[in-house]
Amino acid sequence: AGLHSGCSGNGGGNGGGGGMSAERLEDAAPSWEALAAKLDTASTDDERAFRQDLESGRAARACSLASQRLFDLPDGEAPRLTLFRDTAAWCPYCEKVWLVLEEKRVPYEVKKVNMNCYGDKPAWFWAIQPSGGIPVAKLDGQVIRESNDIIMAVEEAFPDRPLLPQGDPRVRPLLSLERELFSAWFRWLTSSASEGAQRANFEALLRRVDGELAASGGPYFLGADLSLVDCMFAPFLERMAASLPYYKALTLRRNDGWPRIEQWFLAMESRPSYRHVQSDFYTHVHDLPPQIGRCQSVPEAEELAAEIDGSDGSWSLPLPEDDGSLLQPLQGLGAGADAARREAAERLLHNHEAIGRFAARGLSAPGFPPVAAELSDPNAAPAEEALPVVDALLRHTTHALLDGEGDAGAAALSPDTLSGGIEPRAAAASLGYLRDRISVPRDMSYPAARQLRAHLNGVIEGVGAKAAAAAAAAS
Repeated sequence: AGLHSGCSGNGGGNGGGGGMSAERLEDAAPSWEALAAKLDTASTDDERAFRQDLESGRAARACSLASQRLFDLPDGEAPRLTLFRDTAAWCPYCEKVWLVLEEKRVPYEVKKVNMNCYGDKPAWFWAIQPSGGIPVAKLDGQVIRESNDIIMAVEEAFPDRPLLPQGDPRVRPLLSLERELFSAWFRWLTSSASEGAQRANFEALLRRVDGELAASGGPYFLGADLSLVDCMFAPFLERMAASLPYYKALTLRRNDGWPRIEQWFLAMESRPSYRHVQSDFYTHVHDLPPQIGRCQSVPEAEELAAEIDGSDGSWSLPLPEDDGSLLQPLQGLGAGADAARREAAERLLHNHEAIGRFAARGLSAPGFPPVAAELSDPNAAPAEEALPVVDALLRHTTHALLDGEGDAGAAALSPDTLSGGIEPRAAAASLGYLRDRISVPRDMSYPAARQLRAHLNGVIEGVGAKAAAAAAAAS
């Protein structure tokens, strides 16, 4: 287990556990009990009720951690539908079914299975889906094995809140345009041939998409109301917006060349369904290659790729506010920095023992056999001797998240406050392993993941500064 059920992402490494012995640890981190009390004091009523609402299936918004979504289903009744989707929430075809269910408020249960690229599927799943493909749904006992078939069956079985307007002549051409855009993106992303021509073709298609949104009056493809067309476009426009800056130096978000597409994204992000189903750029640029093969980069993309990966320093504290310049916008997500930090702290507090064991994998050998998603590493084992030290590092991270910005947050990360006896290289290996495998939305929202990645870096930097100060004093 990682934050929840494994982790994904980029970077990090298996670094060897030297310097991480508990015998040298001078533990100065607050206890988990003290941190839990601190979070409770700072949380809103809704935040305190998060786990209870999640368990009940009646939370006000979508959540990747939910095992059931009951909406208005009377107490005691079981959902008619079970959705089998991927554990890591990487699959775009699962996402569009998930989004439809949330928008229609169809009660459903969730069963999660691995994608082939990061683990094995259980025998019971192969029994219902011989191809192994996802998503799969079971509706009133009938197994449905293709995403579009699931969506149409749901639309027919649950006619309340219809998403497909009957007789609207725009629907079929728009769905054809979505497939045309997808094909152009996929060919360009996975090829280095005819780079200029492929870029020009894709940009021309984006202009057509933008023009369709303008013609509808927006903000959605059929006008003022969300429809099935939006649910079909959403997973791949989301992945295009993430992957094209990283690999091809083309931005979709906040680009004046297609302003209606940005308005569409903001409208989608205003909805409690999509806002909590969508991923972040970092997760997508590293979950795509295991699924579709190697993505081809151009040299001009290096700077944008560094920003998405955080290798340019953008994952450092203090994090900038979104003044309109962030590559992945925050403004439409309705989460302030304090709330994002509390969300990240809650995830650490709730599952700290498993997260500590996961982070300690960074101090041991890579797992064997490996899987196609290189950094998922499901067969790795933690460095057991390092667990007390990793636990202290995670408590320091949580402390800094809860103290927030300003003097208190800086003090929580200062060399005088951090535990002693920790080798900086080993701290970087364990916390870096965790940082680079935080996955959105599986583990938390994008705003929370952004905060957690930066605060893990803050602890890494603080441990290094403490060791440097000690070495200087001894010399």
